[in-house]
Amino acid sequence: MEADSGELSLYFDTAPNELADLEVVAAAAIQWAQGLKAAATAVDPDYDYRVNLVAAKPGSSNWIAKIEASAINQQAKRVERGWKKLPLVMRLGIGLAVAVPITIKPTYEYWTGHDGFSDAQKRELKEIYEKAATHESVQAHSKAIYKTAQRDRKITGIGTGVPEGDHWRPPATVPANQFAQADGLFEAQQQVQGDRIIPQTLDVVLVTPRLENAPRAWTFRQEGIPGTFNAVMKDKKFLAALERRTIRETLRVDIPMRIRMEIKQHQVDGEWKVTRQGRVVVEVLSPKVD
Repeated sequence: MEADSGELSLYFDTAPNELADLEVVAAAAIQWAQGLKAAATAVDPDYDYRVNLVAAKPGSSNWIAKIEASAINQQAKRVERGWKKLPLVMRLGIGLAVAVPITIKPTYEYWTGHDGFSDAQKRELKEIYEKAATHESVQAHSKAIYKTAQRDRKITGIGTGVPEGDHWRPPATVPANQFAQADGLFEAQQQVQGDRIIPQTLDVVLVTPRLENAPRAWTFRQEGIPGTFNAVMKDKKFLAALERRTIRETLRVDIPMRIRMEIKQHQVDGEWKVTRQGRVVVEVLSPKVD
């Protein structure tokens, strides 16, 4: 393994030829730093922790920092004095704890298969992550990162990790269309026998409507996100208004809509997968119904 500089990174993807709002990025970085300190304290409260800014690199907004520890317990002070960088496994563990579930598995697999992590290091990484990630303060700061980032549409993704070289990018990032899930704006409302239902509110563009008063799949897309997705239209009030011709919209290209959805997922091999016809529009918030 190459020399370890002791750094951690908060990485912001941005839209092509765009720069992120400094106030938004800085506010998210503060939540990240506070989350790292909370995670480290949850793992080992015998030390005080500080996060030092090393650099903020252009292109993507890649914020590089070092987290250091200083003993506050008298017994620990006799062993170690002054500020010391955290070991790599500790930094990876608390970094994952201040991430969100969709990035944890690929990031963990990347590092445990990277440069010969031993079985002991893998067990230690898992233990550190599990201890830190369940802490209420860590969860609050993690959610706040993504809630803050939603204020700037130029930010298209966020990732964290241990940087490797000038052009490093995290092995997994949270795309902008999942920031709401990350900040806790929609949490699992129902979890029975490996299933869960999560609510989500989205601003979308209508691609293909089904112009009948029946629960049929409509097709939507999100601005800045490639591809489309289908969701079954089950807003009875909206469908009835469609039949009465009282929707405040005219047929045209790129009709904007704001919809409230429920997404049903099933756990398969530890990962959440959307079930067949699992996306349902339960309410159309816009366009308005007369």
